[in-house]
Amino acid sequence: MAEEIRIDELAGEDPEVAALLVDLTLQEQDHYTHPRETREEVERRLRAAPTFTGENHLLVARDGDGHPVGVCWVVLFDPGTGLEAEIAELYVRPEVRGGGVARRLVAEATALLRRRLVTFAAVWTRGDNPAALSAYRAAGFAPTEQAVLTWLPLPKG
Repeated sequence: MAEEIRIDELAGEDPEVAALLVDLTLQEQDHYTHPRETREEVERRLRAAPTFTGENHLLVARDGDGHPVGVCWVVLFDPGTGLEAEIAELYVRPEVRGGGVARRLVAEATALLRRRLVTFAAVWTRGDNPAALSAYRAAGFAPTEQAVLTWLPLPKG
């Protein structure tokens, strides 16, 4: 059987491929506690397409003199399953940390996500960064049930 299978890359729309992705999405809902969608809702938002678009939004916190003291970089993209987002970076200058700048930046980022009707948003941070974890949790981010595995194409030394 394995010899009969060929692998190719999707070059355009294919209703049978879209149906596979809808089935996958519906089956995966059984494993998570997030809101469930009907088949019709998934079919309406899901597009199996070879390309997607994205946007960068860089939110900047400035002091009274207009100097930047913190940044929050938000990436929006639609891979075909609805608008998604990642908070790619959050940084606050050490001398102003503890004053709520990170929380305000993340709150503004989540307001952007709500305005844009983002269907999924993620943030990557270290478990040993309590300040970042606190800012993200205050904005409604929470750990998920998924395991995240990474592949880093680093040269072997």
